[in-house]
Amino acid sequence: MENSVKFPHLLKAAIFEGLEPDFKTAFLNACSEKIFQSETIVLEQGEPSVGMIIVAHGYVDVTYVGEDGRQLFLVRSRAGSVLGEVEAISDGPCAATCTTSKQAILLFCYKPQLIEALRSLGFIKNITKIFHQRRVKDNLLKHIRQFGSVETRLRSHLFILSETGRKVGETQSYLAAVVGCSRQTINRELSKLRQAQIIRQEGNEIIVLDRAALQKDTGL
Repeated sequence: MENSVKFPHLLKAAIFEGLEPDFKTAFLNACSEKIFQSETIVLEQGEPSVGMIIVAHGYVDVTYVGEDGRQLFLVRSRAGSVLGEVEAISDGPCAATCTTSKQAILLFCYKPQLIEALRSLGFIKNITKIFHQRRVKDNLLKHIRQFGSVETRLRSHLFILSETGRKVGETQSYLAAVVGCSRQTINRELSKLRQAQIIRQEGNEIIVLDRAALQKDTGL
């Protein structure tokens, strides 16, 4: 069965916005389908990209490891998302590591196909639009980290950290470091969130009860 028939939802993905139906169908059908039974790294930070990857089913977690060895969760990319396209086009190393969920299905558009597709101005516009959206989010997060109140910074970090699940296992010392305040301040802010029934705490774990409330007023 062709990819366009097997994964019709991908025809509505942002990468294909405004493109001709024939282009979208031909592009999807030319991609190579891969099924991952277990969590698997498909793009690794610092290594070259094989091309553009489209998430067809399941999700891919994107993480970054700093020079201090700490791993930072960036985003969970779900069906319709694309990965690795900027690095493939620029021949640059991957900026982050991408790890699949169990039972994930990905479509691989290898470099020759990707370069050929760049003949379409609409396809180029969609790639740059997706890149622009990523930059806008990155700039917003940087603005929050630099100018946001302690409450806003903590809310934004908890919102991001809880994207993969309600449990946040990071220590209060870690939260204090990334938010840029003392542990005592983190304790006070967490207490406020508990009283508002946005989170609860079980030992060292923070359980997020209301992600929408965390997101409120952060701009995320």
